Amino acid sequence: MNDGVVFLNQNLLWPVIIVGLVLWVVFIWKEWSQRKERRFYVKLIASFLAIVSLCMIVLKPSTYQESERGKGIVLTAGYSPTQLDSLKSIYKRIKTEEYTKGRTLSLLTDVDSIFLLGHGLEAFDFWQVENKSVAFLGSDEIEGWTVISRNNEMILGEPLEIRAKYAKPKAGHWAILADNAENPLDSVLFEETDAQVVTLSAEPKASGKFVYHLLEKRGDGEVVSNEPVPIQVKEGRPLKILMVNTFPTFETKYLKNFLTEKGHEVLARTQLTKGKYKFEYFNGASGSMYGFTSENLKEYDLLIIDTDSYTGLGRASKEAMEEVAESQGLGVFVQAGEGLFRLSKSQSPFQFNRDYVTEIVLGQPAQTLSKYPYEFKETLRSQEILMDSVAVAAYLPIQKGKIGTTLLQNTYQLILDGKEALYAQIWTQILNNIAKEQESMLKWTAITQIPRRDEPFQFEVQTPLTDFQVQVNDDEIIPLLEDVLVPNKFTGVVYPKKTGWNQLRVFSDSILPLSYFVYEDEELQSIGQSEIMKVNYRKFGSKNTFDDSASILNKELEPVSPFWFYILLLFSLGWIWLEPKLSY
Repeated sequence: MNDGVVFLNQNLLWPVIIVGLVLWVVFIWKEWSQRKERRFYVKLIASFLAIVSLCMIVLKPSTYQESERGKGIVLTAGYSPTQLDSLKSIYKRIKTEEYTKGRTLSLLTDVDSIFLLGHGLEAFDFWQVENKSVAFLGSDEIEGWTVISRNNEMILGEPLEIRAKYAKPKAGHWAILADNAENPLDSVLFEETDAQVVTLSAEPKASGKFVYHLLEKRGDGEVVSNEPVPIQVKEGRPLKILMVNTFPTFETKYLKNFLTEKGHEVLARTQLTKGKYKFEYFNGASGSMYGFTSENLKEYDLLIIDTDSYTGLGRASKEAMEEVAESQGLGVFVQAGEGLFRLSKSQSPFQFNRDYVTEIVLGQPAQTLSKYPYEFKETLRSQEILMDSVAVAAYLPIQKGKIGTTLLQNTYQLILDGKEALYAQIWTQILNNIAKEQESMLKWTAITQIPRRDEPFQFEVQTPLTDFQVQVNDDEIIPLLEDVLVPNKFTGVVYPKKTGWNQLRVFSDSILPLSYFVYEDEELQSIGQSEIMKVNYRKFGSKNTFDDSASILNKELEPVSPFWFYILLLFSLGWIWLEPKLSY
């Protein structure tokens, strides 16, 4: 199949045509005296063919031909030699090349189908095989850490919880979470299994940028692997909190004291009798509040209200609370009571299932806490707040704001038992998830999950600002590409020059920067390999053969062999030379 004739020397087409016509006219003029003889027309045809042959030799006519140029093998890190030998036994002279990230594969110019062995190509090198048929064969199962999950940023007072998955652990080895000086903070013993998920926790004592370590140790204490776990711990901002109760309780008393000690501005209203209230002011709080209005609620970050007060809200007060939550981002926390679990769907946004479990276990060492005999019903909107993989609370988004509650009861007993740290972790985790989020003029998102030195680190910026520049290393401005579909969203790429903590910031502005951690080449190798394989399977699928219907056929310009034009020229000129001699 072809798509017509194309001249390689297309730019010479008209000059060649003009010169050819001139030559033919000269030949006709020279032989014009013989026009009445039959041989004149024979020589006329011969001369025309000779001139056409010369023109074709100069213009080089070509056609687009579809052709399969063969198969090749690309070897990436972690490939199986057995798999390679098997392919070579089937395809005796198949071309093979080892992949180096960032470098162009040379064999791609000679093949249209490739077997991809090993962990696969880096995502930024996929462009090299866009027009090829790829059979991704993968590699043997990866050993070591394949997932390390945690919050990269957290508020001081929240517990640090790390969930990690280890492929093919060895019985008797230990997974240990250590601080920057490699002092152990938590540990889990490995079992003999295909894969084991471990949960490790710690309590950051200060704010700042830290690098924890996830260690694997043998039973004799020898370190097998050491993976960095970078964490940013930020100071929690002081919140403006309104507490509303129908009557004083120990739960409210201790929660109020905890919030006050943390420096939050608290206004507490407790109902004494119908229409009469007691107001308490802490850390600069002032004023009084009897009914809710949009005006008096918009100044607060968090409303803590007990079940009786929540169900007793008048229509105007409830509408004002919901309006401020939707438009201003107010967080509403309903202190659970027995009545909350009996409310209908029209009275409460929460849904529960009875589970008859009245206790849960949290913390290290383990501590038993009382709970209501219910569990949160899973819905599309419901977001659980977890501690030690246990749902201690949940919230529902209300446009900019949230409304949440907890299943726990009598948490003040932790303070009476001397467990102040666990009490602080629980309430910091719950209230930070529900309180009004601090609005920022700029939101950073790191797209590249494992940044490495001299490799592309991709990030996103969302901002209403129209005139801003992103800077790195205090002097280099990063070009940004605006998203055509999402307004005020930009993407950029930077190549980090050093390992450890790096930073991007907005040029000449005090907006919070993006801090990200750049890993050494030997760090997080098994996780990086696992992620690369997942990306390659998503890109190429898991078929180990080529799909003939989807096989790529390359269309290339194939010149018509000049041999035939030379033959035609030789015969035409030969006849013109020989014809006069035959006439005598």
